[in-house]
Amino acid sequence: MESKTAEQIETIVDPIGYLNDTELNALKAQKGTKYIHEVITVDDDEETHATYFLKPNLDQLQMLADYAKRSEEMDGLKILFNTCRVGGSEAVLTDDEMKASAYKALAQLFKRREAVVKKR
Repeated sequence: MESKTAEQIETIVDPIGYLNDTELNALKAQKGTKYIHEVITVDDDEETHATYFLKPNLDQLQMLADYAKRSEEMDGLKILFNTCRVGGSEAVLTDDEMKASAYKALAQLFKRREAVVKKR
């Protein structure tokens, strides 16, 4: 059995744990945020699962960096995952391969932006 490609995953409709637009907007209002990120993972049976995350903030990323300094990156990612996850498939919580895939996606949410200092 071949695993699904990223392009195939993107075309899937209604994965397990999927929130429709009304449910997602209610969750955004509840969390007081403009964006909630949907991460799609695939289990051993080729079923897809949706998990929803808030973008990590600087304090959470600092905590992750502190864990990385102690060579405990997986512990830090676990805490970040549990802190930022706001809904979706419960199976992602118990399937280590899907959880690891979600960890990787979560780490990509925080983008470093360039800044320029001007002396005036």
